[in-house]
Amino acid sequence: MIKRAAIYDPYLDTLGGGERYCLTVAEILLKNNYQVDLFWSGDTTLINKAEIRFSLDLSKLNIVSDIYQFKARNLSAIEENENISQTITNVINPQKINFKFKKFFQKINNNRQYDVIFFLSDGSFPFLFGKKNFLHVQMPLVKNQKKLDNILNKFKNKFYTNIICNSQFTAKFQKKITNQKVLVLYPPVDIDKFDSHQIKENIILSVGRFDNILNAKKQDILIDAFRSLVVREKINNWKLILMGGSLSEPKNNSYLQYLEKKASNLPIEFIVNPPFGVLQKQYSISKIYWHAAGYDVDENIHPENTEHFGITVVEAMASGLVPVVISKGGIPEIVDNGVNGYLWQTTDELVSRTKNLIQNPDTLKLMSQQSIINCQQFSKNNFEKKLLSIIG
Repeated sequence: MIKRAAIYDPYLDTLGGGERYCLTVAEILLKNNYQVDLFWSGDTTLINKAEIRFSLDLSKLNIVSDIYQFKARNLSAIEENENISQTITNVINPQKINFKFKKFFQKINNNRQYDVIFFLSDGSFPFLFGKKNFLHVQMPLVKNQKKLDNILNKFKNKFYTNIICNSQFTAKFQKKITNQKVLVLYPPVDIDKFDSHQIKENIILSVGRFDNILNAKKQDILIDAFRSLVVREKINNWKLILMGGSLSEPKNNSYLQYLEKKASNLPIEFIVNPPFGVLQKQYSISKIYWHAAGYDVDENIHPENTEHFGITVVEAMASGLVPVVISKGGIPEIVDNGVNGYLWQTTDELVSRTKNLIQNPDTLKLMSQQSIINCQQFSKNNFEKKLLSIIG
């Protein structure tokens, strides 16, 4: 008997880390003899783009109509629960109630055909009715204080086999909401696709999109730190390279233009929207990796504004770079301070620890070797084994 699975990701068109995660789950299930349906009513050419960008085989993936359409409705967790509340309490318009209940029971019937449902949360807690239901949470959620919302979410949680988080950091906040059924499955990183070049150059690298919105990568902080390294600490013959994507045309990206102006007269290079091959090459020839997402953020109040895991940090380590990265969010779960890199809280620490590596090449080499060893725990192979163990 063929096993059936369904995948849902409301942000598929962004093709970001969450999409890599969910589509890798799809690929693994396909490989293990599942028939896999993807709930999606948007541009189907995205699947081909995802195969290329994430190096996945999704040729047997079925695209089916999106029965949730959360993104189209753009519902937050509060709004979704308010809609349900209105459905339950609104006795003025029975016709509207009948329509909503009809849609609800259609979802139940649809879900029941699946042995596994894997659902990426957009911040809400959906009703899932498959034989096994897995809610994937990528972003730390702060507990909702409304009593009705909390009651509804606890009720929905009873239908979940497990809630799967991308890091212990995310799980810590999730447990405050659900207090049960929370597992950690670190994102899959294709570490085999990254190599450490024999001859590396004096390059500090940082990879992250060029925007200043939620979970901003804070490249402006890195530029200030590099200026201190060059001007105050007199570190010469080193270059900072900032790589990342821009959703808008670079000439229309005001934040990118701000960064370029800020970096003028410094040995700083920008590489925007690089192909994967260029990214691989740059990783391979660089020595030190910087990351600042979450700087100046109270992670207990606004955990969503930190790096919830840090895939680029793992990619850098697989390429033999030594990470000097902020001690916020999920990043301390990747970097063992003083062993395979350094963690920092202030820009002075970032500058001093980078200077120490530059002036002590033996330490740099030793930490580089340790980075390559330690990143193996985040491999795609490990992800597959743990996923199949969780699904059972």
